[in-house]
Amino acid sequence: MTPEATCKRCGDCCRNGGPALHRQDLPLIQDGTIPLADIVTLRPGEWAYDQPAKRLLPLGEEILKIKGRDSAWTCIYYSPEGRACGLYETRPIECQLLFCRDIEPIAAMYDKDRLTRADLLPTGHPLLDLVRGHDEKCAPLRMEEAAKMARAGDAEAGADLKEMVVFDMELRRLTQEKSGMARNINDFLFGRPLRTLLRAMNINVYEVGGSVRFGFDQEGK
Repeated sequence: MTPEATCKRCGDCCRNGGPALHRQDLPLIQDGTIPLADIVTLRPGEWAYDQPAKRLLPLGEEILKIKGRDSAWTCIYYSPEGRACGLYETRPIECQLLFCRDIEPIAAMYDKDRLTRADLLPTGHPLLDLVRGHDEKCAPLRMEEAAKMARAGDAEAGADLKEMVVFDMELRRLTQEKSGMARNINDFLFGRPLRTLLRAMNINVYEVGGSVRFGFDQEGK
């Protein structure tokens, strides 16, 4: 391998986002190398960074992704100080294939054999009904459309958006409370909170007396 074809371990790939997970990575989850608490679900309609395209694109299907750190997408297993990966010897398949000077290998498999929540939660799992109900009630595309209409002054859309956000918040709270699971597993079960998705649209969510109100900043996408 020539020097030009050797990874310089600059960390740019890791800072642009942790990998999406594929069926080849299933053993890493089954043996606990990657716990569910370290995974975030990105749902259809969400905007996400596409590594081969090197830009934000709306998702056409669900993917599971290693979480980012510090409210950013830098992979939680990457150490910026040491420019090192905490999972390097057992890193996911995308990390093995991704090389910034030659993206053909990862581009060839990027959208193939991706894991979903249904692959990790067994049939009949009591949380599956909650996951499906949340996906139906709080679909990102539905949220985005309501948010755009609410920004334009549509009161009915604003009420629908408020109902979605409150439902999302309460479901996360009750799931943690009733199941006894750690709060951070909610990101795997239900994806990113709606208030996080709205922040990317320059809409802030404020909790007021058991309900919410919205602050519309300069118009986003």
